[in-house]
Amino acid sequence: MTDDGKEAPDSDRWTEGLMRINNEQANELRETRRALERGRAGESMSEEALFDELTRVNNDFANLQRELVRANTRLQQLNEEKNRFLGMAAHDLRTPLGVISSYAEFLEEEATERLTEEEVHFVQLIRRTGDFLLRMVNELLDVASIEAGRLELRVGESDLMSLVRNTVRLISPIAAAKSVELKVADTTEIEPFYFDPDRVEQVLHNLLGNAVKFSEKNDVVNVRLDQDGDDAWVHVEDEGVGIPEDLQSQLFQPFGGASRPGTAGEEGTGLGLAIVRRIVEAHGGVVRVKSRVGEGTTFSFSLPLVR
Repeated sequence: MTDDGKEAPDSDRWTEGLMRINNEQANELRETRRALERGRAGESMSEEALFDELTRVNNDFANLQRELVRANTRLQQLNEEKNRFLGMAAHDLRTPLGVISSYAEFLEEEATERLTEEEVHFVQLIRRTGDFLLRMVNELLDVASIEAGRLELRVGESDLMSLVRNTVRLISPIAAAKSVELKVADTTEIEPFYFDPDRVEQVLHNLLGNAVKFSEKNDVVNVRLDQDGDDAWVHVEDEGVGIPEDLQSQLFQPFGGASRPGTAGEEGTGLGLAIVRRIVEAHGGVVRVKSRVGEGTTFSFSLPLVR
């Protein structure tokens, strides 16, 4: 029961159950230690009594272990139910949010001359908010699918450098609006290899978007490729505000440090980097980050060249 007399949610009750099991195990360990210490101290405790005491403790541990397994199984079921609900809710929200964003964009492009300055501002605010919510819903759907083990890769032979250049062109207008320059460094040619181009483009879009988000006016974002053994590496380097060391360990967790506002107040969902890591790892690669506050950040990820 909660403080207001209502029944606690399943997740809370199972968490409390796990804490109780943990406390009982700790108590059993303390009792066993005391029994052993009494035996070493020569107190009146026969070998038979000590054996019986240890047997009882062992049986109690076995019972607690079975209870822990049942509790853990139930928690897994609750987590799966949560992912299913999250996926259904996000899916149902996507269509109406898409309609709101589309009509707001139409008004912004076609009806500006008939609206007052204040009304134009309201329309732009509706469009930006709708786009942000739609992006969050799409990322929630991705997270729900990934957590449920339904991340699908459509792998085919693709050119990574061409994909990088195309994604940079897509992000360039956003960067130009902040007076941030995107550059693709000349690198050693990497022959086409097998990966999912749509998912890797999603990774690049997230990393480049973050780099622009945390860059200042007249900063430069560099993208370069290199090859290390059987891996292709992509590096996205910015000159922005950097990431505090205490946040770096949280970056790839849902709603981690990337949800911080950008240098121009841009909002983030906190889901992008979690999706990045899972997509890269699904390919068999890894993601790394190096950052210093005030000096910039470099995100790097690898893709195996061997199919």
